[in-house]
Amino acid sequence: MSTNRLLRYALPLMMLFIVTACQKDQKLINVRNTALTRTQQDRQFLIIAKEGVKLDAISESLTKLGVKKFKLKEAIQELGLIRVQTPDPSFPDKARKIADVESVVVDVVMNFRLPTKTFRSDLTYKRSTQSANAKASAVAVSNPYSFLQWGLKSVKAPAAWQKGYKGNGAKVAVLDGGFLLNEPDIAPNIILTHSFVEGEEVQYHGASGFSHGSHVAGTIAALDDAYGVVGVAPAAKLILVKVLGDAGSGSFSSIIDGIFYAVNHGANVINMSLGGELPRKTYTDDNGTPDDPSDDYVVEYNKDVKDLIKAINRATLWATLNGTTVVAAAGNDGYNYDQEKRFITYPAAALGVLSISSNGPLGWGINQDTTLYVPSIFTNYGKAFISYGAPGGNYAIPINTTVVNVGGIVNYEYVFDFVFNIGYWDEATDTYYYGWAAGTSMAAPHASAVIALLYGKYPKINPLLVDLILRQSSTDYGAHGKDAYFGNGEVNAGKAVGF
Repeated sequence: MSTNRLLRYALPLMMLFIVTACQKDQKLINVRNTALTRTQQDRQFLIIAKEGVKLDAISESLTKLGVKKFKLKEAIQELGLIRVQTPDPSFPDKARKIADVESVVVDVVMNFRLPTKTFRSDLTYKRSTQSANAKASAVAVSNPYSFLQWGLKSVKAPAAWQKGYKGNGAKVAVLDGGFLLNEPDIAPNIILTHSFVEGEEVQYHGASGFSHGSHVAGTIAALDDAYGVVGVAPAAKLILVKVLGDAGSGSFSSIIDGIFYAVNHGANVINMSLGGELPRKTYTDDNGTPDDPSDDYVVEYNKDVKDLIKAINRATLWATLNGTTVVAAAGNDGYNYDQEKRFITYPAAALGVLSISSNGPLGWGINQDTTLYVPSIFTNYGKAFISYGAPGGNYAIPINTTVVNVGGIVNYEYVFDFVFNIGYWDEATDTYYYGWAAGTSMAAPHASAVIALLYGKYPKINPLLVDLILRQSSTDYGAHGKDAYFGNGEVNAGKAVGF
């Protein structure tokens, strides 16, 4: 790749890094005001029923309230939740008076797509020059681009494969934006898909050409087939659930729907490489119409926000009680959640969820022996918030623009410190590309895939035992014991499947 071409790709990203670094203090103050903006639509509400009551009577009473443009969207008996749609700001007070209604909360819509740094390569689908028989003795290198996947080494995936565990029989649900359903590295492992985004199919059609969900899915379960890249659990099956639009926005109800769908369709693991910060304060939702105050709604912290958290907790706890381990990315804003009191990232903070922080190398493109266990510059952290660490990529400020050659691949050094996988697509030519991305979005699927290996070994294992095994097997980096950056340690596939 020529120097001019490298500069053309890298300069915009360099500017992004610089702007992000310079604006960090300002972002801490102002991001809460913009994170909750939404496109104009009729507002949705979640009705939380009292524990154990039937929803039919509540649903019937809701339809008789006489609020304008009312639509009863769905009722989930198992979670005690009803979702409705109406722009009428008088609806919550009226609905709260119905018998057996515990609370009524606005269904917050926000951009849940964690801000991932990406860099597309010129590499396309490629078959290894090794024979299929080479896999037994060279498990980690039978896929031609796996030498760029330092995350495999970080979580000790080859050690688990050599013991015979690749995730056979495990099902992993990826809740994300759109997916590349025909991407050859993951297509054979996809067993089910569904979209909870009205007006958008599961297939990705985003303008950026980067399918965040596919990069995540490939990290988990790209095939070990002597082509392209390989996932940490290459024999696991994928349930791809679209809960965010291709632009990254979505509602809490879509995430709840996705969790419910995944569990009902046999998912052993749910990966959510998404997150949004809920403010610990009261704010005004203008319903996407700032010039029309008639549909404004005051979202009260002690009523709406806390009860919205209650709704998401019902879903994550229900998944846990039904044997599904739920994993979420910790977020990329560099917040210390042992001290930050203004907001908190969900669903990572939800009950029963394993919150995954990110770490990654600095200088891997120069020295492939560089330690992989440096906390990422962007990762959220906190001893009470982080469950485990996993590889999600890294960079420094200023970024390292030394041009390096790794196995014949020429690029800036900082790019090699990102996580390499699938996810890039030129829709006009139907060409699939590989590339790099960095974020806790990339760390979470590494952890989810290690958990899939455990379900492959122990099909009847439950989330409590999964957590216990991870605690016993993870590598204790950072401060001794549980710490703010690695939680209970860096997930270790080789040790985990040894229990």
